[in-house]
Amino acid sequence: MSLESAIEYAVQKHRGQVRDGDHPLPYITHPLDVLANLRYTGQVTDQDMLMAAVLHDVVEEAAVSFDEIEGLFGERVRGLVQELTRYEPTEEERSGLSKDQIWQLRSDLLLKEIREMSPDAKTIKLADRLSNLNEATRAKIGKKLERYNRQTAEILKIVPKKTNPGLWEAVKRLHESINRA
Repeated sequence: MSLESAIEYAVQKHRGQVRDGDHPLPYITHPLDVLANLRYTGQVTDQDMLMAAVLHDVVEEAAVSFDEIEGLFGERVRGLVQELTRYEPTEEERSGLSKDQIWQLRSDLLLKEIREMSPDAKTIKLADRLSNLNEATRAKIGKKLERYNRQTAEILKIVPKKTNPGLWEAVKRLHESINRA
């Protein structure tokens, strides 16, 4: 399958979904932004990585199976999407926790997952974080934005700059601009 097929598939699977915030855009704008970040800021031309970027949220957001992704786009794309798909704490794991404690649990799990990612998945995660952080500057305020930005600082500690200097620097610049605001 081609990158164009992956884009068409993602459009189909995310149809009807919207991003958070005031005046939300269709959800597909996020995977396409991640794709553009990876290609243009990260200078990545690897087709499997580009396909994984556009497909990175279909399991979480559209209940697609990893087997379906592998059947359509191959084993490597499946592996990358699997690395990028977040584990969500069960109801039992969240039981008795406050909203802040649940956020911390989810954050700790995310950071653990990122530590264990391959360099290619970490590169896509940087493109994803760049998109999400940019969106956060419009959709989150106060404590939520501060917490998200602190999490970004932790991601920058986990992912070495050499993974993808262009994306790493872009995330760092945006992170720093939020700190100054």
